[in-house]
Amino acid sequence: MSLMQFLLGGDPDVRSDSQSRQPSGDSISSSRQWTAEIALRGQWELVLNLCAEWKLLAALDARLAMLGVAPAPETAAALAQRTQPAFVQTMLCVRAGIVALAALEAARIACAGFKGIAALAYLYTSPRNRTLQDTDVLIRPHDVERALAVLEAAGFKRYPECPWEEYVAFVRNSPGTAGNEAVSLRDEKGGAVDLHWHLGILDVETLLGGAATVQVLNRPLPLMSARHAMLLSVHHALRNDFVPGDIGRDVCDFAYWQPLLARRDEWPAAAEDAARWGLSGACGALARIVAELQGRVDAAPPVALSRADQATARELAGFYFQQLRSGAVNTDLAYVASARPWLQIATGLAGGWGRYRAMMRQFEQGNGEASLSLGARLWNLARSLGRLSPGNWRQLRTLARTKDRVALPRSQSARKTPPSDPAV
Repeated sequence: MSLMQFLLGGDPDVRSDSQSRQPSGDSISSSRQWTAEIALRGQWELVLNLCAEWKLLAALDARLAMLGVAPAPETAAALAQRTQPAFVQTMLCVRAGIVALAALEAARIACAGFKGIAALAYLYTSPRNRTLQDTDVLIRPHDVERALAVLEAAGFKRYPECPWEEYVAFVRNSPGTAGNEAVSLRDEKGGAVDLHWHLGILDVETLLGGAATVQVLNRPLPLMSARHAMLLSVHHALRNDFVPGDIGRDVCDFAYWQPLLARRDEWPAAAEDAARWGLSGACGALARIVAELQGRVDAAPPVALSRADQATARELAGFYFQQLRSGAVNTDLAYVASARPWLQIATGLAGGWGRYRAMMRQFEQGNGEASLSLGARLWNLARSLGRLSPGNWRQLRTLARTKDRVALPRSQSARKTPPSDPAV
C-alpha cells in the first residue's frame, strides 16, 4: 500500500452535512495493518517527511484520526509539531483571503476565491483537515491594476517587487504558467493571496458569473461554484504535469468533489464546461487515479468521455502512476513535445535575456526550486530524454497536447473553443 492509497483508502466523507459513506471493513483493516508495518519498520519519519514535502500532513492526521489509530507518543508528537506550522499558515492565509475579498467587494470589483479556500469551504469541516499556502482569488483582466491598488491600500505587498510591465511580460511568456496569469501578494503577518486574472482558455466571465456566497469559518465569502472549483483543481493538476508531489491535495480533494457534485446533480453542467475548456481528459484522469487508489478499478468516470478523451485520461493517469512508482520526471521534457513553450520562451527572450533570466530566478526561489544555469538545465534535459521509454514519450505528448489546448494565448482564448469528439 502506498501513502496515497492509505490516505484515500475507502471513502470516508468528512462533511457533516453529507450522507455518510463509511469505508469498508477490509479498507480499515488494510489501512491499520499498513500503519502497524510502518511502525514495525521504523519508517514513520520517512512518511512524515514525504507528507511534509507533498503538503499532506493534515490529510495524514485526519486519516489516522478517522481510523482511530494512535501512533507511538514520539511519532504523534512529531506529527503535531509538523502540523502546527501548516495550520498557522493556513489560518494566516484564510484571514488574508477574507481581508482581500472584502476589500475587492467594497471597491465593487467582481471576485471569487477558488482552489484551497473553496476546498476548505465545500469539502472539509476544519482547516486542520486541509491546509493552504495562499488564498487564490480570480478577478476580471481589466480590473487588475485597480485591484492591486485596492489590495495595497489594504496592507498587501506585491511579490516579486519589480516593474509591473516586466512582470506581466514574463508571466505571459513563461511556459511554466500554462496560460495562467497571476501575481502573489503578502500581508505583514505572512498571509498570502494569489490574484489571478487569466486562466488560459477558461472563461473568466463564466467563472465569476457562477460565483456564490459561501460560509468560510463563519464568514460569508464570494467563492466559485462547486463545479467550477472542482475544474480549477483539475486545471491545477494539469498545469503541474500530474507530478504526484505537486498535486497530492488535488487528488485528495477530487475524491470529495466527486460525491459532492453527484449529490448536487452538478456533474452534467461540470461535464459541459470541462468539454468546452478542454479539461474532459484531465478530469477523467483524476477520476481514474482516485478510483485506482481506492481499489475501485472498474468505477465509471463521473463525466461521459469521447474516445479521444478516454485515451487522454488513460495516458495522464498512467503518467501519474509511473511517477508515483519511479519518481517525478524532469518536467522540462514536456517542452520537447510541443512547440508552444519554445515560442513563448523566444518571445520572452526578445525582450532581453538578462531580464527574463532574472525574473525566472525570482520565481524559482519563491517556489523553493533550485535555479540552474542554462547549460545545466539542457544537460539534465538531454539525460532525461535518453531514459525515456516509448510509453513515457507517448504520455508526455498527451500531456503537452492537453496543456496546449487549455493554455491558449489571450488572442485565441476569446474565440470559440474547439468542440470535443462526440461522447460514446
